[in-house]
Amino acid sequence: MELAKRLRGVTLEDAKQSYEDLLDLPCKKPGFDRVGIKALDYFFLHHRLKAKTKHISFYDAMNDPDMVKKLSDLVVKYKKKSLGQFEDSIGLLKQQYSVFQLYYGTINQFRPSVARWVYCTLGAKKGILDFSAGWGGRCLAAMSLDIPYIGCDANTKLEPAYKQMIKTFKPDADVTLFFKPSETVDFSKFTYDLVFTSPPYFMIEEYERMPAYKSKEGFLTKFFIPVVDNAWANLSMGGHMALNMPHDMYMAIKDRLPKVTKRLTLPLHNRHPTDAKKGRTLGTETERHELIYVWKKDRSSNKTRKIKRA
Repeated sequence: MELAKRLRGVTLEDAKQSYEDLLDLPCKKPGFDRVGIKALDYFFLHHRLKAKTKHISFYDAMNDPDMVKKLSDLVVKYKKKSLGQFEDSIGLLKQQYSVFQLYYGTINQFRPSVARWVYCTLGAKKGILDFSAGWGGRCLAAMSLDIPYIGCDANTKLEPAYKQMIKTFKPDADVTLFFKPSETVDFSKFTYDLVFTSPPYFMIEEYERMPAYKSKEGFLTKFFIPVVDNAWANLSMGGHMALNMPHDMYMAIKDRLPKVTKRLTLPLHNRHPTDAKKGRTLGTETERHELIYVWKKDRSSNKTRKIKRA
């Protein structure tokens, strides 16, 4: 918690204003809009800092003297600034975080502005099922539009943050949360006309309390495929399933579902975590896009297609 406060310094008033700004945000396709991010940072940043890429988190790094030195050296090397030029430790910390993200990669906060746009575009009204709820971005967006939200996440440590976020911004929000693996939740008990989530990228992203699936195959057969099947089977007729995921995860499920109805594109900055190690200029950004794959459920697409497993 202390590390997050030093890094961003978001106050409760900042968070409340951020949520108010989100309420006023038009339902249009966002670019790199950060509306609502401070509202999430106040409750979830300290959890995000513990998420691992390449088996290390920024939280871990800042508690390891050798890693602190390494990051400081990278700041000097790539930011062209000596350590003595920083006015205080906060300025240095922010630069250490910057080079950590660029050197080791980062798992970004899902932007509530994007979630609001998806909800409006796909006409969610009855409810939203999010089987990888993460750090609250899609929940906050649902709250801002008064749409019932059902979220599942295996990380039990997130429960207090969610409770405080809801209490602070919208105590009467129609939010149902499960802090256990989503493959153990019976979705038939709920009514929803949109499934929308951004699941972990196989085993590359490591979160607090994430189940140990041990392998890519285990991730698919124990988590991703059965949860997608369950979510689709119980989706209201006429509803949509929208999954923000890389192409190889789409390929793992495409034969189980009807043909994709549409693909929504989202711009993002291309930050390859290995750039610095390969001697490329650190921080060089080129625009690219990621996809949200969308399926619509109608009478002809009511069943998943079974695939043979070796």
